[in-house]
Amino acid sequence: MYLALYRKYRPKTFDDVISQEHITTTLKNQIAGGTAAHAYLFTGSRGTGKTSCAKILAMAVNCLRPVNGNPCLECEACREIESGAATDITEMDAASNNGVDDVRQLRDEVAYTPVSCKYRVYIIDEVHMLSLQAFNALLKTLEEPPEHVKFILATTELHKVPATILSRCQRFEFRRIDIADSAERLLSVAEKEGVTLDRDAAELISRLSDGGMRDALSVLDRCISADSHVTSELVRSCAGVADTRHLFAFSEMTAAKDVSGCIRLLNDLHKGSKDIARIIDELSGHYRDLMLFKTAPADKELLSAMPDEYPEIERICGLYALGDILRCLSLLQQCADDIGKTKQRKTLAEMCLVKMCLGLGTAASAERKPISDAPVSPSSGCTVSPALNIMPAETPKEEFKPTPPEKMSKQEAANIAKLRELSRETMEIVKGNPAKSSPEPPQPFAESAPPAFDDFMPPPDDYGAPPPDYDSYAPSEPMVSPLVGQAVKPASQTQHEKLHAQDITPEKWRAAVEKLDDMKRALLADSEAEIIGNTLTVRSASNMLNSMKDEPLRTLEHEICGALGFKIKLQTERKEAAESSVTAESAVDRLLEKAKRLNIEISYK
Repeated sequence: MYLALYRKYRPKTFDDVISQEHITTTLKNQIAGGTAAHAYLFTGSRGTGKTSCAKILAMAVNCLRPVNGNPCLECEACREIESGAATDITEMDAASNNGVDDVRQLRDEVAYTPVSCKYRVYIIDEVHMLSLQAFNALLKTLEEPPEHVKFILATTELHKVPATILSRCQRFEFRRIDIADSAERLLSVAEKEGVTLDRDAAELISRLSDGGMRDALSVLDRCISADSHVTSELVRSCAGVADTRHLFAFSEMTAAKDVSGCIRLLNDLHKGSKDIARIIDELSGHYRDLMLFKTAPADKELLSAMPDEYPEIERICGLYALGDILRCLSLLQQCADDIGKTKQRKTLAEMCLVKMCLGLGTAASAERKPISDAPVSPSSGCTVSPALNIMPAETPKEEFKPTPPEKMSKQEAANIAKLRELSRETMEIVKGNPAKSSPEPPQPFAESAPPAFDDFMPPPDDYGAPPPDYDSYAPSEPMVSPLVGQAVKPASQTQHEKLHAQDITPEKWRAAVEKLDDMKRALLADSEAEIIGNTLTVRSASNMLNSMKDEPLRTLEHEICGALGFKIKLQTERKEAAESSVTAESAVDRLLEKAKRLNIEISYK
């Protein structure tokens, strides 16, 4: 039976594992010292040796004659485990056995002692696929397993494993395999298989595998099936990737703004069964190399390109500014994200290439002009688009100037004085103070200057008071503008006329009170109402009503406004005993009425 190369050449000892010396050294020391933990957690990307190390560890803890922490591979336990016949070694795939019932079965099995080995070892691969209930069922057993049981968990997505599991295990993080180490292993495997593998082909396979040894061996296995002499061209053909010549051609034509050349080259690669998504990914990696070479030329080990490609990369970098490289890289990244969301992959890739060639960014920025080309207004400091003619064609020759005080008529000066006096009276009303019976005569205007804005406002002593509500009054006479000399009607005068038209008669007030609930009707039973300006004054002898403030008063105001049918401000005022609605005459009448009901005769003169 033919075995795949990654199975045939799976590491059998810790020394065979490459690029993971920080893990294998620790495990060998634990085996040699007899301090192996009861639970391990192996994390890392695919193909880095997690499952291989788990099997080697299971063999090492049961080996009868370990050699420097490595299994001897010769004892009965090692041979049994290597062949897969050991019943004490259980490999569980959590992707297909992720339910709580599977974990409960495992938990019941750990109570049994090993049959032929020293330890029962449970290897749970892809442990992040377990359900939350399965994790909870495993917690206690994982924390305090029997002495003859050891757990080895493996996962590629550590963030999906609960913290309660992480805290109960010794965690080892596997690194991506270096390109050089992977290439050496591929050359060794090719030699054992009796095939010829070029070094540049081995490095290309290592780069394409992205640090995974299993992927690298799978690509090599496919290439060996095609030809016994594996070259870089054969690797590109079998892996379905574009040649580096094509990547350099794309970048060179993009710098020359050759749209048709890029589209033709993309079409040729598509006809050659090259995957569009793979082409975009390779172009993205190529422009990444250009960016790194442009910004950090001394750190060439960071590049994914081969050393013999460095001169060509340096030449291409000379055709680009750093901003253009970053723009192209951003467009390629966006295209790579969107290419899996549409069936028109080729069209999306063509759009990306057109934007790259023409120097366009996103659709929103394609129509914008550079900001530096726009003039700046000296007065505002704002950028003004040159396409918009927002300034008038010519400046008016004459500017509006207010009438000097020496040219004002007596009527205009009187109107201004009247306006100032109305402002003072309004401020007094807002503050709750009665207006002065004899207002102060208006101060004459200075002859040397026009009327200031402060002359239309209350005196400075009133600045600490709340701002006046100029909508709360309606002047009896129309105001005259001092600058125009025309009568001006306030904008809110119509509203005030409607408000004052709401004559709150006793009948209307009683009807409004009847619409309230029982508690509020009792509270307002003997009240009287009067509208003054925009304020509804309710007079009552009720101590409860007169003591209402803040939120209770605002709530009552809201309900009264709903009953009246218009909005108005509410204030309460205590009604004196003499003003009580219960007069002496009404009191006598009520007494006679009550005596009549009780059949009591009362004579009075």
